Amino acid sequence: MIVILLSGFLLGAAGSWLIKQYGEKLGVVDIPTGRSSHSQAIPKGAGFGILAALLLSSLILKIPWFVWLPSAVISLVSFWGADKHILPVSIRLLVHFGCALFFLAFFLVSKQAGIGTYVIWLPAVVFIAGTANFFNFMDGIDGIAGVTGFLAFFLMAFYARTSGLDPAYASLSLVMAFSCLGFLCFNLPKARVFLGDVGSILLGFLFACLVIVWSENVMDFLVMAGFLAPFYMDELFTMVVRIRHKDSLIAPHRKHIYQVLANEAGMNHFIISLGYGLMQLAIGISAISVQSKGVVFLLGTYLFYGLIFGVFSFFVRRKFCANEN
Repeated sequence: MIVILLSGFLLGAAGSWLIKQYGEKLGVVDIPTGRSSHSQAIPKGAGFGILAALLLSSLILKIPWFVWLPSAVISLVSFWGADKHILPVSIRLLVHFGCALFFLAFFLVSKQAGIGTYVIWLPAVVFIAGTANFFNFMDGIDGIAGVTGFLAFFLMAFYARTSGLDPAYASLSLVMAFSCLGFLCFNLPKARVFLGDVGSILLGFLFACLVIVWSENVMDFLVMAGFLAPFYMDELFTMVVRIRHKDSLIAPHRKHIYQVLANEAGMNHFIISLGYGLMQLAIGISAISVQSKGVVFLLGTYLFYGLIFGVFSFFVRRKFCANEN
């Protein structure tokens, strides 16, 4: 097991190093724009190391092909269609939903699910594709995607171990967590490489797929989904703001709270990423701790944290985004 985890870390680091060395020659460089939170051109696509860690560990741990194959496809298409070239958003979304549907169909077949189970198709596909995109949207400053990816998959592995869930998937989650650590060696305290869509879309997609795989009931789903709560909260609150201002939800922007803190407030990226990580850890531990009290208590816990984040968001926007009031 130690060898597998070390391999995950080394592959995450190796992918980052290779992109750092050859990203410019490969034509995968993030050039700063008006919505960027960085001022220098940075090689992107370091998520290839995380993809390699997924494929190697899936082979060793005998993870079903319907988990890793669509994950690899969505990752590679994201690299080609966003990091290397620019495919229309509609085509990329079609691939995202298609991969989610592919995973869900073969997963339900493998579970020999009854006809009643198929009512979850639409919400499950939206959850998977939505999480992949949310993770991508939230990958905008140094460290935030790597820290969040590490904690999300580590919390999932811990929950799986303590709940008696499939140990192979628990090991896969740990490998993904360690591959994020390898990437962070090149992304903190100041980014020398970026994850790229090849990595951010992959992490969000795989996280959501594992939530579906492990959810034996509603409680399992709610607890594990909460491991990515800060990303969900920031994205949803930002969507409300953009809808209120009649902005396009698919147009590039930098109105997330983490972006406002980094750009308008001028906060250090590492501090912001650490803050999001601490909040994520607090919510994750709280969710695991209160699960025995029932769904209503768990939802109340999420509401409590959501209110805190909402109030914080309101005051941050009021202070630094006067034009949004």
